[in-house]
Parts: sequence; C-alpha cells; structure tokens
Amino acid sequence: METEINNSSKLKVDNRDKEILRLLNKDARMSSKAIGMQINSSREVTDYRIKRLLKSGLISSYITIINDQVLGFNAYLLLLQLQNYTKEDEERIISFLAGHPFIKWVLKCGGDFDFQTIVVSRSPQELARIIDEIDSFCGKMLRKYNLALVINLLVPENLDFLLPKKEQQFEFPSQKPVSRTNIDKKDALLLKHLSMDGRGSVVKLAQQIGLSADATNKRIRRLKKEGVIKKFQAVVDLSKLNYLLYSVLFKINNYSPQKESQIRTFLQSVPNITFAERIIGEWDLRMQISCETPQKLEEILQQIRQFLGEDLKYHCFMLMIKESKRVSFTQGMENTQ
Repeated sequence: METEINNSSKLKVDNRDKEILRLLNKDARMSSKAIGMQINSSREVTDYRIKRLLKSGLISSYITIINDQVLGFNAYLLLLQLQNYTKEDEERIISFLAGHPFIKWVLKCGGDFDFQTIVVSRSPQELARIIDEIDSFCGKMLRKYNLALVINLLVPENLDFLLPKKEQQFEFPSQKPVSRTNIDKKDALLLKHLSMDGRGSVVKLAQQIGLSADATNKRIRRLKKEGVIKKFQAVVDLSKLNYLLYSVLFKINNYSPQKESQIRTFLQSVPNITFAERIIGEWDLRMQISCETPQKLEEILQQIRQFLGEDLKYHCFMLMIKESKRVSFTQGMENTQ
C-alpha cells in the first residue's frame, strides 16, 4: 500500500459519505445494511457509495489492528534522520523498510525526521538486531535515529472531525494487564489475510486459510474476545479532501498517571487531533493532527501549549507526506513458536 498524503485534487463528498468514512474507520466490517440504517439510506445505495469511495482512492485499504502485547511483542516508534541522499537512495530505503518483516508502518515525512516507522520485536536482542540491519542498510546516509517504546493509546485513530459533534465518544480497549495468548498456524494465517483486508468476506477468508466459513467466523470471534484483534479499520486518504496531516511529538515535565488523565481528556476535546499515544524515550507523546492549513495547525498547537503551560518541555512536528506500508500483523509475527 502506498498512500500520498498531500498534493491531491479535492473530491466532492457529502455528509453521508463522511459518515460512511467515519463508521468504516471505526469498524471496517460493519455491513452496508447497518451503515445504511445509520445514514438513512438503503443497503444498495450505501454499497454503491462505499464502492465509489474505494474507486476514488479516498478509502485506500481495510486493515485489522492487532494487539502486539497479547502476542508477546512490543512496538517501538523509530524515527530516522538522513543526510546526503538522492531520490534513488530514498526509494531504496523505502523499499527496504517496507519489506522488512518486523516493520509495521513506514511514513515519509518532512521536518526534523525523514521517516517514521513502527517496529515490533519480542526481545531487546531482537530489537537490537533489527536496528542494526536498518543502520547497516542506510550506512552513512543515516545521520541519527530516535527510538521510543509505545505504551498506550490516548486518542484512538478517528475521523470524527469530519462531522464534529458536541461530545466525542471514544471506545478504548481494556486497560487490564495484558495476558499472553498463543495462536496456532491457522490463526496466524487468518491474521495475515485480515491484516491485508479487514473487510474481506468470511467465505473468502475461509478459502484462504482452508477452513469452513463457520470455523473461520468462530476463530475471528475468539481472537476478538481474547484481545488479539482490537478493531477493523478503513484507511482513509485525507489528502483527497485537501487535508494536511502532521505528526507531532511532545516532551512533558513530571509526567504522571494523573497528568496523563488530564491530557487524555484535553486531547479528546480537540476534534482535529485524530490520534494520540503515550510513548517513552526522548518524547512522551505522539499525536496526529489533521487540518486544512498550516495556520490551523499553529492554532491547534497554541491550544496545546496553553494547556500544558510550564509542563511542556519541547516539541517538534513533521508533515506526513507518503505512507508506503501500514499493516498490523507483519511477516515476522507469523511464527507461532
């Protein structure tokens, strides 16, 4: 998957289209009939609208979000800053990163760093090996990297800002201690295909993994119940609607559970903050801001700076330019041993 995040002509969508996008981003397996009931439209018309949004590229893919910790993995945000590299070098690096079995997300960006990636590993030793491989491939082009451990979600990825409401309501996974779950080869194969097409029919999935539709459906329900599958999500290319996407990192003084609760409540009150998570490293927070102009970005950043006050140590932001990979269950996670 390769998604441009700017420089696109604006598509015309109405409020029903926006509500479809919002609902599919929240649950990509929601049926056309169920969506139609919410937008006051027939199943046939709703299905036509969804197909049109897909054809236009506004919906770029359907993915399945996996709970890494339940499968014994930790996720890390890895930022890469390059130097003295050509367009051809950039393409080679993107190809390498996108093809790496333990990298879930590859983003080209503009600003303090050139690439953002999400890396998963089972152990510090495995993480060191992965970083060494990236370092070796980039060679002298890699000026520096920054690594942060992903801890928990503060604002789930959402499109609620497209149709602002007085109060946003977010659903969060349970904050109870994570219990490790073992999966078998059929589960791994199922997760592989769901990761590539979160809206794929049960019949198609059953054919891909060699089970009956009923057995496949039972596995999906079990994996959701055990917390392996967190959600099914449509990936929406907001650049098609002329939105700019920014990734913003914050360092905060005296971070604490009490302060995190206050921060979570505040961030959820700002509609254009479409994703936020707690990380540990040089930075404490990573968030995504979706807006139509740089001026709007500055307005939102000013709101955040005023809220944090003296607790804000420093921050940086990057323009999100192009996604070259976004999956949740990587090739490296398929080994069930």
